[in-house]
Formats: sequence, structure tokens, C-alpha cells
Amino acid sequence: MKARSPGLRRLFVTCGALALALAPHLAQLPVWISAAFAGTVLWRLLAEQRGWALPPRALRAGAALGATLAVFAGYRTLNGLAAGTALLSIMACLKLLETRAPRDHAVLVFVGYLLCLATLLYEQSFLRLSYVLAAAWLLTAALARVHRPVEANTEVRPFRLAARLLALGLPLAVVLFLFVPRIEGRFWALPTSTPRHMTGIDDEMSPGDVAQLGLSDDPAFRAWFEGPPPPPEQRYWRMLVLEDFDGRKWRRYATSADSGAPEVVAGGALYDYRIVLEPTSREWLAGLDTVVRWPSGEAFRSRATTLVRIDPRIAERVPVTAPFSYSLRSAIDAAVMPTALPRDLQRRDLQLPDGRAPRARALAVELRTQSHDDRDFVARVLDRFRREAFEYTLEPPPLGAEPVDEFLFATRQGFCEHYASAFAVLMRAAGIPARVVAGYQGGEFNAYGGYLLVRQSSAHAWNEVWLAGAGWVRVDPTAAVAPDRVRRGSLPRALTEVAGARLFGDLAWLARARAMWDAGRTAWYEAVVNFDPAGQQRLLDRLGLGERSWQGLAIALATGFALAALALGAWLAWELRPRHRDPLAAGWNALCERLASAGVPRAPAEGPLDYARRVAAALPAFAPAMAALADSYVTARYLPGASAADRTRFLALARALRRRLRVARP
Repeated sequence: MKARSPGLRRLFVTCGALALALAPHLAQLPVWISAAFAGTVLWRLLAEQRGWALPPRALRAGAALGATLAVFAGYRTLNGLAAGTALLSIMACLKLLETRAPRDHAVLVFVGYLLCLATLLYEQSFLRLSYVLAAAWLLTAALARVHRPVEANTEVRPFRLAARLLALGLPLAVVLFLFVPRIEGRFWALPTSTPRHMTGIDDEMSPGDVAQLGLSDDPAFRAWFEGPPPPPEQRYWRMLVLEDFDGRKWRRYATSADSGAPEVVAGGALYDYRIVLEPTSREWLAGLDTVVRWPSGEAFRSRATTLVRIDPRIAERVPVTAPFSYSLRSAIDAAVMPTALPRDLQRRDLQLPDGRAPRARALAVELRTQSHDDRDFVARVLDRFRREAFEYTLEPPPLGAEPVDEFLFATRQGFCEHYASAFAVLMRAAGIPARVVAGYQGGEFNAYGGYLLVRQSSAHAWNEVWLAGAGWVRVDPTAAVAPDRVRRGSLPRALTEVAGARLFGDLAWLARARAMWDAGRTAWYEAVVNFDPAGQQRLLDRLGLGERSWQGLAIALATGFALAALALGAWLAWELRPRHRDPLAAGWNALCERLASAGVPRAPAEGPLDYARRVAAALPAFAPAMAALADSYVTARYLPGASAADRTRFLALARALRRRLRVARP
């Protein structure tokens, strides 16, 4: 098989490393750019192998102009992360068409480094960082082939050199990461026009909406408690209140009056905790019902006790487009508006659309006449759900023009939003203010990370009714039909199979591995990705430098540099240490030095047998010993079957001859 030329091997490594750097961007790049890159790499390798001429300069210039216009037409800009990555990728293709000298290869390698950096601008997960480090290693190896061709005489040396260089830079990178002053915000997060799919609680609800979230196993948020978390049946994570009903959909009211502070009387156990909310593209925040303390500089609480994120710099609502951390305090048994319900809220939470749900209205009137008071009416409705043939399912039959009536009197199959909607209609028809609350219920404790993980599959809808003297009281009609759903804080077994989590439920070791992976991933984001000025200040406090402000950072940075320099110096001292001499060579050289003192120096290019013959002619008394020693040296030094005994015999003969020469020296 014909060996590849050095130029082809170098081009192959450069193209391979560049392709590895480009691979994470393929999902964001237009298909024509990916196809152009693959076609250009293939053509360039064939051209190098077969000696084809590269395209002329005029053709390359025209291709560059056309590619730039095509990128501009596709993105409407040449600025930003997506457009910039596309332009960089197509320019790498065009650079391949003129790659001849080592400088051209170096340019391609640095383009690969920029593509690696762009990869981390999209996401900073541990897996993505590991991939980028592997790509950077291969790019550095390709650079070593360009600038150190002597190292390229084997296939392994450039990769060893690249790994050594990256390892040497690691201590300095750690020092820079920890102690370079942090700036609020992410100035490196360039805007991108690429839409990002986010799931979560929406601002309206119709039959089937929450059930769709129940099919998603994606994380919604994680919560760290200062003490033990509440039991599963009390883990109601309030997110949004829906009060406007048109007969099918429930929507939220968004008026300026809702920003007023409601009357809240804390009671029962208090829980202090921190939440890291996954991106939702919505401005509302999750909180354990009922939140009594929140970061006022980052959020406000509406009259519906819904938390809304705000930007204090502009005093406007802002959506959660990146993982968002905030700390709360909640009172499980808090009373909300226990004294009186404002008239505007009373009108809002008693309103029903005219002519809708007539059978449900009639049922409410019937049950109302049988009830002693509001609490008795609530109990009778829940008892009806409990006794009659209602079924809790993620796949209910479709509902027509009157979804509430059809659900209550025909299908009787539904998810939590079906029960919450029907219950609220019955309450309002009976003259009891009621509303729907959307959020999450439950959460699984991760023992490896010490936090509660709430997934999208825990999405839930329940109700609140206003009762005189008690205020807004939580009522979960789903618990009357599927009590196991609330007690466990997760979907029933039959529904988890539909949701795709059966594998983790059947295999305990797989569930543990999943929990360990999520804990590791969360720790990475907490400790590295979200390392902000506050985290840097906590680190300085632990080092005893927190009170020195910028001087503490300077001291830490200088100390870190010094330690990194010491580590580098220690490594260099180890690498440049005197190597252990071969005992055979040492013994032979010592004998040659003694013979040179006796007047028979060895010539630089003289072999052992030739030298032994010349010594025998000059010093006949030592001829037999020298001949035996030369034969022993050749056997121990050069023959493949030499043993330790052969080496020991030579060293013994060399010592004996040196002693004789010392004694015979005049």
C-alpha cells in the first residue's frame, strides 16, 4: 500500500481537527454550508493526493464574495453568534482552496479555535466543554505538525506534545478563572436569532395543555432547602393564577392593580430554600405555596401571590431565558386575604360566560341546596368526584363545544386541568369565588446533590376557593380521583409508562446513575458556569481575603500566578533532569578513558571490535582480556538475545581490566 506523503498527512490532520471543531454547529448552520464544507474537504484531499492545481485567485475571490452575500441573505446580518459562525465556517472552506504553506494551515487551526469558542457561547455544559477540549487537543496537534515537522516523523508525538501543552496551561487557566475580577452579566453572550424551544407553564390553559407537559421528562427547576423539605403531599409549587374563563380556556388577568400587596398571615412551618429555574421564556417564577419572603430586587408578588421577575434597572418584567437562581421563604399554612376579598377580585372570580356549561350550573344549584355552607358544598363536589366513575389519565378523549359539561357528564376522563376547570365552574356557579392555579406538584429528592428536582412531568393544576375567615384555601380535586398522585408527588405508575419513565422505574441502578449524572451536571453549573461575583467573594472570604476588596483579588491572583509558575518550574526541572546512564555504556566509556590514559585513545567512529584489535597491537599483554571484553560488550549491547548474565559478565570484565590498567600504569 502506497504511503501518504507528508503534505497529505498534514492536510488530513488539519481537516479532521477543523471538522471536529465545526461538528457542534451543524444543527445551527444552513445545510448548504455543511455540504460546502464536506465537499471542499474531499476535493482538497483528492487534489493534494493527485497533484491537481488549486483554483486561481480570481475564482477564489468571487466565491468569497458570493458566500458572504449568501450568509447575509440568510441571516439578514453578518453580526451575531449564528451569522458570525456561518461566515467563519464558509470562509474556512474557501481557505482550504488556497492552503499551501504552513502559514495557511496555521490560519485554519486558529479558525478551529474560534469555532470551539463559539460552541461554548451556545452552552457551557460539562459534556460540551469536554468535547471542545478534545477538539482543541487535535487542533493543537495539527499546529504541532505545522511548526514542528521533526515531531511529525511518528504519528504519536504531535498528540503527546499537544496534551503536554494543554496540561501545562491548566493551572494558569484555573487561576485566571477564579481570581480575575468578575463582571455582572455575561458580556460574552452574543445575541442570536436562533429560536430556542422552551417548555413550561403557559399563561392560558385548555383541556390537554398540562397533560402535554406531563409527557416531558425535562427538568423544570431544582430546590435546595436549608432543612428537611416538606412532605410530597405539601409540595405545591405555585407559578400562575388563571381567573379569566371563556367557556373553554382559562387565562390570567394582567392589570396594574394586581401588583398590590395582598394580605398574607404566615402560619405553620416555614421553609427557607433556593430555586434554580430552568429557562421558560416567561416572566413568572415558581415558589412553594405560599411565599412570604422573596428577593424584592429581582421579583415582586402580585395580589394573586404570583411571583414575577423584574429587572430593577428598568423596573420592567423580564423573561427567564437562562437558568435563574433566587431564594425564598414559604409558609405552608399561610392565610391569604382572610379578612375580606376586594370587590374587583370577587367579581372576577365569580364570573362565568353567559350560556356556557348549563348542565354544570344546574348541578351546582342542586348541590348548593343540599349544602349547609360553603365548606359543605366544596366537600360534596369532591365527594362526587371521589364516588363516581371519574378516571385520571394523560390521554382523555377529545371534548367538543361544551368541554366542562362533556367532561362531567359524558367522558369523565381527564388530567388535572379537566378537574380544576370543572371544579372552578361548579364553585362559581354556586356563588363561591374560585380560580385555577397552575404550577407543579411533587418533586424527587436527589440524595447525591441534596436538592429536590421538579420535572415538567410534575406540572399540575389545582384550585383556590375563597372562604370567609380563612381566605384563599387550596383545593385539589385531582387528589379526590387520584390520591396517589399527590401523596407520591409524581405521576401514577400507569401514567409514567406513558410518559416514558418506565425504564428508570424498573431498573434501580439506572435510576441511581441518572440521579448521579444530574447531581454532577448541577454541581458543574453551580460551581463553574454560574460562578459570579458573589461566588468569587465567597471564595475570597474562605481564603481570608474577603475584607480587602480589590486588594484581596490582587493578592489571590499574584499568589495563584506564583504557584502556577512553581508548578511549571517543577515540571520543567523534572523534564530536564539528567537521565540515568546506561550501565553498559558507562562501563565501556570508563574503560575507553583508562585506555586513553595508557596511550591508546578510541577514535570517535571506531567500533568495539576494531578498537580491541588496535589495543591488542599496542598493548600485547592485555590482548586476550581485551578481546574477551569486546566480545562480551557486543553480545550484551547489540545482540537481541542478551541476558542480564551477559551484562553482568561484561561489567565484571571491564572492572577487572580497569584495575589491571591502573596497576600497570607507570
